[in-house]
Amino acid sequence: MSWKRARSSEQVEFRIKEIQEAAAEVFRRESFEKVTMQMIASEAGFTRSNLYRYFKTREEIFLAIFTGDAETWLDDLTKEFTGPMPLEDFVQLWTEVLCRQKRFLELSPLLAPTLEKNSSEEIYLQTKVKMNELISRALPILSQILPDFTEQQLMDFFLVHQSLAAGLRPMTHYSDWQMKILKEQGLEHFKLDFPAFYEQTILGYLRGISS
Repeated sequence: MSWKRARSSEQVEFRIKEIQEAAAEVFRRESFEKVTMQMIASEAGFTRSNLYRYFKTREEIFLAIFTGDAETWLDDLTKEFTGPMPLEDFVQLWTEVLCRQKRFLELSPLLAPTLEKNSSEEIYLQTKVKMNELISRALPILSQILPDFTEQQLMDFFLVHQSLAAGLRPMTHYSDWQMKILKEQGLEHFKLDFPAFYEQTILGYLRGISS
């Protein structure tokens, strides 16, 4: 990868993609608090000064990745959901589509501390507006699939989904040494399976608000 300054719009887009992919790898590898712009620049093969031509902070990079992945997820939902279906079938397919977005799930736990505590007012507003646009696109689709739910109920469902996915992801991502301890000590019943637990919880929630 070249660190030379991009001049055309296509080159700028390509550089931004390089930076985001490199940053996502660093975010996976390191705790967010330890990540620096220099680490991201090194991963991308850029100089730090060249990196600042495209992004001002690590938070800005993270939120650009996250909102982009959220849009990809929504595009996938749009393709998969085409009409009404039973609640159980909806939740199963919803979970399958979500689990395809591995990076989106990996970064979800970082959204709240990044956006609520570390971003600038400008980035905070831009991200909230972008997420609101995505939800606004999704609500009509969900209304067609789940016509018995009100718009407010579907909005609440989105918030529950986001909280559950962000909280459950770290609890169901085990390192080799953690799995070894659980297995050696006969404590494997503590191991949670993300798709199964997520699907069961979401289904229970939707059944509850529909009754």
